[in-house]
Amino acid sequence: MKISIFAGVLLISAAVLSVDGQSWAQFQNKHINAGMTAGQCTTVIAARGIVNPPTLNNPKISCKGINTFISIQDVNAVPDICAVGGGDPYGNNGMTISKATFPIVDCKLVNQNPPAVPYNCRYGNGVPSTRKIIVRCENGKPVHFHGSK
Repeated sequence: MKISIFAGVLLISAAVLSVDGQSWAQFQNKHINAGMTAGQCTTVIAARGIVNPPTLNNPKISCKGINTFISIQDVNAVPDICAVGGGDPYGNNGMTISKATFPIVDCKLVNQNPPAVPYNCRYGNGVPSTRKIIVRCENGKPVHFHGSK
């Protein structure tokens, strides 16, 4: 009986963790780089170890097809999206779209022959723009980057 109660508590604890298994610190590593320029994609992604984690369908880590960096000096402006008045609900999947626009750089994987494998992924020059960003918030902080608009 004690073991099943412990197992139940453990399962509930796991359910409370981020849906994406990502924290605010991990979000910052993957998506925030003050002063990011278009030509830095490959270097920054490699230095930060950004890859697609293993999944049931793909049990090996792989190169991310695209990664977006928010190129902002004030990191604290990003969690403001999750605060009252900082963003609006987006869709019906728990996402929030920022009211403010942010400078971003979209980095896209370059087709390579033979195919790229982590940590030798090559990215073309990023595409800089200024857009609203769409995130999932947990505990007042972004934990998943969904896209931009």
